[in-house]
Amino acid sequence: MSSGDPGQRGGVPPRLPGHVIPRPRLVRRIHRLLDRYPVLVVAASAGSGKTTAVVQAAQALSGPVAWASLAGMPGDAGPGAGGPALTRLLAAAVEPHVPAAATALTGAPARGLSASEAGALLAGALAGTDLVLVLDRVETIGGWAGAEGLLDALVGGLPEGPRLVLVSRVELPPGLGGLGDVHRVAFIEDGELAFDAAEAAEALRGTDRGDDRGTDRGDDPSRLVAATGGWVTGVLYDWWGADAAASAAQHECLAAELMTQLTPAEAALLVRTSLLDDGVTAERANALGLVSPDRTMAALRGRRLPLDWSADGSRMVALPRFRHHLQREIECLDADTLRVLRRGYATLLQGRGRHEDAVAELLMSGDTTAARHVAERALPDVLGRFDLTTAEGWLDRMRPAPTPSLASAALRVAFGLEQCWRGVRLADHHGRAWWSGLAEQPGGEEDLALLVWCLWHAGRIDGAREILGVMPPGHPRDIAAAVLALADDSTPRLAPDVLDRVAGPLEAMVMRIAYRSGHLRELRDGTSGTWRRVAGTPWRVAALRAEGCISQAEEAYAAVGDGPGPVWLAAFEAAELMAELGRRDEAWSALLAGRRRIASTGSRVYEILSLLLEAKLALRLDRDPPRAARALAEAERRGCARYAFTAELADTWRGLELLLAGRDHDAVPHLTTAVSAMRAGDRHLELPTAAVYLSEALWRTGDEDGADAAADLALEVATAQGPRNLLLQALEDMPSVAVRRADAEPAHSSRWHELVSALATARPVTGCAEPRLTLEDFGPVRLAVDGREVHPRLAKSVELLAYLLDRPSASARRRALLDALFPGRSDTTARSYLRQAVYRLREVLPDGLSLRQDGDVYRLTPASAVVSASGTLRRLLAEAARQDGEHRWDTLRRALAIAERGSYFDSLSTHWLDTRRAELDSALLRARMDAAAVALRLGRVRETRRLARAVLDSDPYRERAWRLALCAAEAAGADDELLDLYRGYLGVMKELGVGPSADLRRLVDRLRR
Repeated sequence: MSSGDPGQRGGVPPRLPGHVIPRPRLVRRIHRLLDRYPVLVVAASAGSGKTTAVVQAAQALSGPVAWASLAGMPGDAGPGAGGPALTRLLAAAVEPHVPAAATALTGAPARGLSASEAGALLAGALAGTDLVLVLDRVETIGGWAGAEGLLDALVGGLPEGPRLVLVSRVELPPGLGGLGDVHRVAFIEDGELAFDAAEAAEALRGTDRGDDRGTDRGDDPSRLVAATGGWVTGVLYDWWGADAAASAAQHECLAAELMTQLTPAEAALLVRTSLLDDGVTAERANALGLVSPDRTMAALRGRRLPLDWSADGSRMVALPRFRHHLQREIECLDADTLRVLRRGYATLLQGRGRHEDAVAELLMSGDTTAARHVAERALPDVLGRFDLTTAEGWLDRMRPAPTPSLASAALRVAFGLEQCWRGVRLADHHGRAWWSGLAEQPGGEEDLALLVWCLWHAGRIDGAREILGVMPPGHPRDIAAAVLALADDSTPRLAPDVLDRVAGPLEAMVMRIAYRSGHLRELRDGTSGTWRRVAGTPWRVAALRAEGCISQAEEAYAAVGDGPGPVWLAAFEAAELMAELGRRDEAWSALLAGRRRIASTGSRVYEILSLLLEAKLALRLDRDPPRAARALAEAERRGCARYAFTAELADTWRGLELLLAGRDHDAVPHLTTAVSAMRAGDRHLELPTAAVYLSEALWRTGDEDGADAAADLALEVATAQGPRNLLLQALEDMPSVAVRRADAEPAHSSRWHELVSALATARPVTGCAEPRLTLEDFGPVRLAVDGREVHPRLAKSVELLAYLLDRPSASARRRALLDALFPGRSDTTARSYLRQAVYRLREVLPDGLSLRQDGDVYRLTPASAVVSASGTLRRLLAEAARQDGEHRWDTLRRALAIAERGSYFDSLSTHWLDTRRAELDSALLRARMDAAAVALRLGRVRETRRLARAVLDSDPYRERAWRLALCAAEAAGADDELLDLYRGYLGVMKELGVGPSADLRRLVDRLRR
């Protein structure tokens, strides 16, 4: 019971909380002692249940009880104290029971009686009564002569009859009033107050801890009693909890009270050794500068505290919540003491091989010199696990610049966190003499490559060239030269397998170069080293997007989490991906938020690229040439022309801006320059885009042959390198390029025809967040909420859901719903059925998803929380149209697998369902033909034959399917099958009354040769 409980000073025992358990064992013990002895001393540790036990015993007495708590007593028996004088406090306590004693005691100061005389007076006045006088918190008067004198006289002069109970957190001196007289004085100490297992179980029952048995904290009553020695506070309060905030105020208050009973040496040892996270020994405490820690620890072992001791008493551990309090007390130490303490702890940590923790302690102590020496040993391991945040924090505390011994680590942090300013600062601070000697040091070539990257990013291209000049031959130099080539338009060629021959930051650097060069297939593997796996994530996401793998790109982007993420991902790829997903506002927001990240990098390159991205978004999302022109002008002002790759991007977007403005002749030189530079520099990522725009510009200005050549170049690069999605985006800007080239092809199975088909059928690819509601609408219809199947009471409710999901923004007007869902019904009846269908659908919707009505418009919101199988099919087909090769094959296979459950709503038939079913069947037929064509190009002949046959079984009038089947038969060497197929084709044509197409005749003639 804390000293602040109500009723402690009113002369009556304090009130006990309702959850306090009865302790009849202690009540009986106290009563027996009071029957035999005039004075009872209950001296035990804070939190041992002293006051509670005495209150319960007092309440069970038949005679009068006077109670006085001395908590906060100043210890002066005179009336001039800065609080209730002890004499007045005692007088108030006894007055209800012995008024004469109270009167005599109150008048003692006026009569000039000393404190001792007042105590003797009170003892005499109580003669002949059976009053039990309880003085609680007696330890508070220690050291105050007046109060001690009064108490000494009271104890020593107490006659037979009345009883005196003294409750204290500390042992009272034996000489006080003859407390050493075993015939007059009895004692109750910690051992008797401790809980036994049964009492602990009852006390815990109904509490949070009582319902949590058998955990690592030992909440089983028997284990708790064994661990704490039955100490009441140790049992009732969870000192083991690792979450310091769980009941912080309560535990802080308890811990503070426990600390008041300690000597200065004991408190100092507990506070200072709380730094140690794996236990305190005398040896470790001595290393922290504590004097005679062995004796202090021996004294602490005799106290009731939240400490866990080893069996031999040589090692102690403060329980977590008590340690949390002690660690807060550390911050109250003066600066010099704290500095010495942290240095001593750092020395201990180093001796145990914990160099990272030692660096942290030394930095907190302000000893950056010592921290630097230890950091040199620790940083390789820190960077090896890609813990750039820790390394960054250390380096930032070692300003103005890391010493040469830490330069290698600083350069890796600079590269990993996209902070090129760190490398620039190193180069400026240490100068040429430093970096020119790096080549001769172990790992120096890699450091020089990183330094080139930093200076190149910051716009210090000439300085980067100087550093390249001192680099010896090898992969690091080749990579650094490839970085510089993005600026000076030189054409160094990296070895095809260089990505597998380097490790650490260099592999992430190669990934950046590979992406900019358009070598996207090299970026797919994310299972190699840590740097490639972590620092290379933005470029894997970008490569997936460029190849049209939008779902995978979105998943990889989301996997980074909600933190700040890599700069490239936040400042560039987020905007690109949002634009790809059709989320215009989010794309612009990502661009603007990314500029705040760019500002912290010191990168001139990123500043320019952000402006070029602004121009791109302005042209593609908003068709806003003036805004694009402003962004391009600002990019030029910031040095866009100094970098070959940004100059050609600027020319590309300038060309599109001019084409949209109708200035076709002005666009030609910009686009010609861009295409030439990209080809010369082996930078193929945006080459299909620039070539498509150039084709359109040349066509408009009368150069038809040049237009065809540019278009063919775009297709050739996109097919060879993989960025088909980027090609399609450019063709969406200028679709006539694809149409013209398809018209010029002799066969309708050309790649250009595929692209025209993709442009005609593909919808904007939308993201697929984790859905709450799933509608399986192929085969047997099934509706599930968070994976659990639900059954609306009306089947029409599911049809209503399907209709809404098939509409833009998952919304429809009432009239459209009535006509689709209830054809032929009277308006009144149909409206009634619609209301019921809406009501029953709302019954099964999960929390957070609603079907709202705004006027005559019904809308599911948020639409992203609902997904249907047909919607997933549509998304996958749209995504496949933007892919090529294995990616396209895999996506088409996933799409076709969705429809294997059966046809769309196969058990229902209404006009809108039949129409929708026919649309999906047609889309699936085209998807099978597309998959067959892709399989044939990939050499998957068996799959081509299977898919082509499935199409012909469904619709024998598909000439493209006959062509694919014939080519597959020829590839399989099945000449007889080829002839049988051709005869089948001729039979179908005869049914139609037409002859075979010249294209197919030529194909058969060619295949038979």
